[in-house]
Amino acid sequence: TYICLYVKNKNMQVSIGFSGPAGSWVNTAWIFLAEILSQKGYTVLGDKEYASIIKGDNNCFFLYISDDEKPFISRKIDFFLAYDPYAISKNESIYELKNTFMIKEEHCKYKNTFTLGAALKLLNLSIDEGKKILSRQFAKKDFSEEIMNQNYQDLEAGYAYAENHCQWESCSIIDCSQDVWNEKVFMYGNELFAKGAMESGLDFYAAYPMTPASSVIDEVVKNKEVIFFQGEDEIAVSMAMLGAKFAGKRAMCGTSGGGFALMSESLSFSNQAEIGGVYLLSQRDGPSTGTPTFTGQGDINYALNASFGDTKPIVLYPSTFEEAYTFAGKALNYSDIYQHPVILLSDKQLSESYLSIDPSKLTAEAINRWKKVEKSDSETDTYKRYEYTPDGISPYATPGVEKTHFIATSYEHDEYGSTNEEPTTKWKMTEKRAEKLNTFVKNEFNENFYGYEIINPEAKHFYITMGINRYALEASIKGKSDFWLIIVKSLYPFDPRLQEFLEDRKNEIESLIFVEMNHSGQLEDLVRKECELYGEWKAKISHQRKVTLYPIFQEEIV
Repeated sequence: TYICLYVKNKNMQVSIGFSGPAGSWVNTAWIFLAEILSQKGYTVLGDKEYASIIKGDNNCFFLYISDDEKPFISRKIDFFLAYDPYAISKNESIYELKNTFMIKEEHCKYKNTFTLGAALKLLNLSIDEGKKILSRQFAKKDFSEEIMNQNYQDLEAGYAYAENHCQWESCSIIDCSQDVWNEKVFMYGNELFAKGAMESGLDFYAAYPMTPASSVIDEVVKNKEVIFFQGEDEIAVSMAMLGAKFAGKRAMCGTSGGGFALMSESLSFSNQAEIGGVYLLSQRDGPSTGTPTFTGQGDINYALNASFGDTKPIVLYPSTFEEAYTFAGKALNYSDIYQHPVILLSDKQLSESYLSIDPSKLTAEAINRWKKVEKSDSETDTYKRYEYTPDGISPYATPGVEKTHFIATSYEHDEYGSTNEEPTTKWKMTEKRAEKLNTFVKNEFNENFYGYEIINPEAKHFYITMGINRYALEASIKGKSDFWLIIVKSLYPFDPRLQEFLEDRKNEIESLIFVEMNHSGQLEDLVRKECELYGEWKAKISHQRKVTLYPIFQEEIV
């Protein structure tokens, strides 16, 4: 007699991994499984890790499944389904593989379908749910009846394999059979950046494919109302984006580190000509080509100082998948309102990971063009494109509006846009451009938007981080009332209210621990400077940094 143990408990967390050679379609199994679980309302975080080597390496996919609303990410993998021995040797030094299944030895034609069947059984999901999602996939393409029948057979064989394996081995089947929340949708970060921008009026997107920003293109090209331009390099891409912006379009471009380096001149031009534009910078681990398909947060200083000539762009860094959607619209609005370049920061972990999302929590930003001139009130052609104003923001028009002729020039200029090298004009124009960012601080940092988030402000110890590092931190400190979290979201301008908070609680706060994925502590340097964390703060500050390509796991938080 064999006993199969089913485990069901509140606050359930279970992880399952899949690994096989590139080209073995291993991704099909985990995406289908995640979609089934998302429809049942589970919170599913999907992490994919893959090498840039074309031959000789494996793709790895991990699902972190919870009946709680908060995602988690862990080194502990409850079930690991491997297509070959290398999948195990590659991952066992990084992850704690608790129950391993070697699919290579099994007789099946379609390993991915076999693996899906095994995963269904391991999570006590009905095989009919697997057949349903396969049927939906078959309906999209013209598959022969022979192929479809073989897939169904392999699905059933995988289901039986997992059941038999758990009878003989010391593993427990986890019960995920019941619906736990309302239905969710399994989406990835770049998908949310793209859809959030499009819902907030994106007209034009330009890119030269560069991991991990490339998949934004996949979403944009589905929308026939958005113009997509693929340039021959990132110089052409960024300048085309500014051209579209000059013509009155809401425009964005996307890239990663090396491509962004080529865009730096366009940021300086955007500052001088006050054009704006949004730059989606999805960080990979560098320097140079580095490790193109792995994550890192080493471009913070570069983003903050991307433009020469004593200017800084607006820099936003969303910390959740939902914020990726919302911040894309914010970036487009800020670009229009302040006529200033905006960098929307991401990283491989946010751009290419997946999460089950409640669509009702996705809020698109309403379009705000603020001082855009639709019709000139002037009786003559006296339009001042760069008019001095108390807030530093001039009314702007696009080509074709009567009596608003002007030149978007890279030279220093007067209010009309004419080249000017007179010292007083230079000073006034420099002051005008700087005043725009002071206006940003006054207008944007209000009760509706903070450039940071504090979870449990009465805590004595705070981790300070950025991006979706927060998921590992939140999972790690859950239930510990003395340890909580500060997440920085607006890197520039920096929200001055964070300094006020820290100063007010200086005597109560015992430690600040900076957690980031770079070697030099770029977030720590920024916050120390902006919040003036010197003197007695020095003994309270420590850090935890990771530069080993893989994301921060909750077990690593000290």
